[in-house]
Amino acid sequence: MIGKFKNNTKIKIISLLSALVLWLYVMEVVDPDETKLFENIPVTITNMNELKENDLVIYPNTEITSDINFSGKLSKLKKIKKENIHIDGQIKNPIEGKNEIYLTASAPGQITHDIKDNLQIVTLEKLVTEKKAVEIKVQDKSKIDQISKDKKNISVSGPRSLVKEVKNVVGILDVGSNTNDFSNQVSLMPVDKKGNEVVGVELEQSSIAVNVTLLEEKKVPIRIKFNEEINLKDYTLSQESVTIKGKKDIVDKTESIETQSVDINEVANGISKEIYLNLPEGLEAETKYITIKLNTINIIKENFEYTPQDIEIRNNESNIDTSTLKIPDNINVSIEYLENMGTIKKSDIVLYIDLKQEIGEGDKYDIKYDVKYNLKSIVVNPSKTE
Repeated sequence: MIGKFKNNTKIKIISLLSALVLWLYVMEVVDPDETKLFENIPVTITNMNELKENDLVIYPNTEITSDINFSGKLSKLKKIKKENIHIDGQIKNPIEGKNEIYLTASAPGQITHDIKDNLQIVTLEKLVTEKKAVEIKVQDKSKIDQISKDKKNISVSGPRSLVKEVKNVVGILDVGSNTNDFSNQVSLMPVDKKGNEVVGVELEQSSIAVNVTLLEEKKVPIRIKFNEEINLKDYTLSQESVTIKGKKDIVDKTESIETQSVDINEVANGISKEIYLNLPEGLEAETKYITIKLNTINIIKENFEYTPQDIEIRNNESNIDTSTLKIPDNINVSIEYLENMGTIKKSDIVLYIDLKQEIGEGDKYDIKYDVKYNLKSIVVNPSKTE
């Protein structure tokens, strides 16, 4: 059995060697005819100068290729390399729009060739130049006061349809860590109406010079504006100062920022209140409002006694005999106010009778009062006079 297997192996080896010898004989001696296909060979336009003279360009199919078959002896075909194949094309009488291009190629001796689609259609477009507006986009506008550029418009050149797509030319400016005014070169990019780059056009220049003026910054104290003139100090603010930003001349003359008016009674006894800052025109700040909180404050109660001599008579346009007024001999005024308002004296409260008040027979005039402070309460007793 083993001997039989050895005999079969010898037969197989002899058969393989015979086939190899036969193949070498066919290749080297017989040299058969074959056909070899080369794909996507670039086409060279031979009359490009004529296109340029007529301001024409191939668009949108800017890269023209074709396939080519070579036929001949196998030994000859082996020597042909793809990089050595040249296909030429000529556009006769070029015009804007559809044009025919005729393809030709050369082959070594004893080799024939067949170009697939040796007549192709290409589209030519007119090369145009248009002015497009330059827009400088800033990544952080909060620092910018003013940007000036050396050109407002840039010429864009290319195929008519591509140039038409360009809405404007954009440059991206990065302020970075600059704290002083600076100048910089900003790279430009043509974009369409959606902000996408338009590829295939040329710009008159690739960058533009810009001069950047930054806003001035300064930290100033916050001044609380109360709705009455008091010397109130026992309160806490969420912050004592604020950083303002604006044009240099406005920032330089601003020494503090005032708040909107605060009613002292709205923040009494530990109640917090948000108050907005009154920023002058031309200034801005990251902080729009602060919080004020008064510490717990005692309420002071006072009583003052008034006599008829203490009462003012006002608006006596009818020359009423004031001696006929029956003003009480003793008038008591009771008040309540916050301790932090300071000391309120009797002279701070003025009682008066307004004779312009319309009253009927048997009615009484009101005893009114004037006080420059915003008291929590004030009671006049008695409050009328005949």
